[in-house]
Order: sequence, then structure tokens, then C-alpha cells
Amino acid sequence: MAPARIQEEKATGYGRLSLYRSELMGAAMLWVMLFHAYPFRFGLPPLDAVKQAGFAGVDIFLLLSALGLYVSLERSGSGTKLATFYRRRAVRVLPAYWLVVGLYSLWLISQGRIGVKTALWSLSTLHYWFHIPDTFNWYVPALLAFYLLAPFYVRLFDRCPRKEWLTAAMFPLAYGIYRLTIPLHLNYTEDFVNRLPAFALGILAGHYLLTARRVTACHALVWGLLAAAGGTLAVLWRMHVLYISPCYMIAGMLMALCLLAAWAISHLGQWPRRFLRLLGESSLEIYLLNVIVTREFDTLAPLLDRGPRHLFYYAVVYTANLALGIGLHRLLTAAREHLTSQT
Repeated sequence: MAPARIQEEKATGYGRLSLYRSELMGAAMLWVMLFHAYPFRFGLPPLDAVKQAGFAGVDIFLLLSALGLYVSLERSGSGTKLATFYRRRAVRVLPAYWLVVGLYSLWLISQGRIGVKTALWSLSTLHYWFHIPDTFNWYVPALLAFYLLAPFYVRLFDRCPRKEWLTAAMFPLAYGIYRLTIPLHLNYTEDFVNRLPAFALGILAGHYLLTARRVTACHALVWGLLAAAGGTLAVLWRMHVLYISPCYMIAGMLMALCLLAAWAISHLGQWPRRFLRLLGESSLEIYLLNVIVTREFDTLAPLLDRGPRHLFYYAVVYTANLALGIGLHRLLTAAREHLTSQT
């Protein structure tokens, strides 16, 4: 039996989150793209509700990214310099970001829609933190901030004897920070702040993975109760009984959702898993292009929109989005490997 197949059969619980990490990212990317198709509606309330919750794909990305960061930091040991850790992440993220955002910014400048200064703010990734008008893409600046914080949080996490309580504390802490940003007029950072619990859950999942913890009945009960709490918050929010960011509702359901999704992926056929893995490996490039597609609906729709519910438009544009993202990922990967072989 092939080693990969043996690994699949042995993977259970938190191990599946690692084994099917790319596939989960691919599924999350499709969910985010569905969410970004704002004008599109299925016309069926349950499916439209799933579409409207597609922002949760970002939370899945952050949990899985945090899991990978924890495993990387723990396996590399304390001898690894922070500069090396940061350089590896920057090399993966920034070339794709600069290329896509740079070319798009040049086009926006040519159309008179932004100035050079705005483009430079976008390329710096600092635009999100300073709330610069006419810039775009909050996710990459937030992701880089999570990368920046990861070594310090992992150090705190490793020293903490009650790791689950530290993780749980991130929920009220994040909400408290968000409430503090309001009077300080910094609440535009809510997409980052309100996802601190998702990041903390990913670190905890990485710890469970490396310590070979199983999803026991107790674990299943905790994740089930958290999911129920998140669902209750969602119901109360829909009834206008309270207002809280949907990120906290998703964070409550997040671990259960990821574990169930990993279990479902493990039962898919070989080809669907390969497709999801391909999307997951290219998810950054696909996402960067999808942000542009989403912003430029009014530009592209007159050229391509045909038929009901924008189906033809999204079939064409999203197919191109996926193909270009995969191609760009392969191109950048080949360039990195070539440069590495030359040094």
C-alpha cells in the first residue's frame, strides 16, 4: 500500500486537519468566492444563507494557517531566527501580492481612479492599518499581522499550563479590543481584531496535532456546545435581539465545522480531493484575483452578463479566475525554486 494511502487511513480527528489542510483551504476558497458573488442569488433560502455565510471561509483559512504556523515553529525549535521565519512567509505572500495589486493599481491609475500615492499605500500593505481611502484588500495586511504575532503568541501558549483557558480567553479579549477601537476611531480594523479567536483556535489545533490528542467524547462535547452557542448568537442576531460581529458566531462553530469538513473530504473520491488540493495550494493567488473580479463587476458585467441570475457571467469569470490563479501560483513557485537553486 502506498505511504500516502497509509497516512490517510491513519489520520483521524485533528490529524485530518493537517492531512487535508490544502483541500480544506480549497473548499474555503470556493466558499469565499461564492460569498463575493454579491449579485448572484440561488433563489432558495437555505442555499442563499450558506452563500451569505461565505465570509467564514476566511476564518477557516486563518485557523488552518495558525495550525501550520504552530507546527512550523515547534518543529523548527527555538534555534530558528525570527528573521528566517518571517522571510519564509514574506517570500510566499508578497511577490504574488505585489504582482497582482501592482498591475491592478497601474490600470486604476491609467483610468484616473486612483493616484500614485494610493497605489504605493496599497503595495506597502499599510493601507489597512491607516485606513487610506480608495485602497483595497484587507486580508493580506491582516494575514501578515498574524504572521508577525505568531511567534510571540506561541511562546506564551507553550508556557501556559492551561492552554484551553488561554484559547477561550481570546474570545472576550478580542471583543474587548474591538469595543476599545470604537471610541479610538480604529474600528475599521474589526476584520482583523474579531478574528483573533479563529487564530487562537488554530494554534490550539496545532498543539493537539503535535501531541497526538484525539477527538474524545469530551472534545466533541465542547466543540458541539461552542457550535450551539455560535448558532444561538446567530439566531439572536437575526432576530435583532443583540448585535455582535458574525465572526464570533463563526468562531464558536469553527472547530466543529473544520473537523466535520475534514471528515467529509476524507470520504471524497480521489479526483475531487485533487481538485480541492489544487485550489488550496493556489488559494492566495486565486483570492488576490477574486478581489479584483469582485470590485470590477460593473466593468466586466456589460461585456459578459447573459441570462438569469448572472450565471453565465460567473461561470466565465470565475473559471478564468481559478485558471489564472493556478497558473500564477505555478509560475511564482517555479521562479522561487529557480532563484533558490541559484543561491
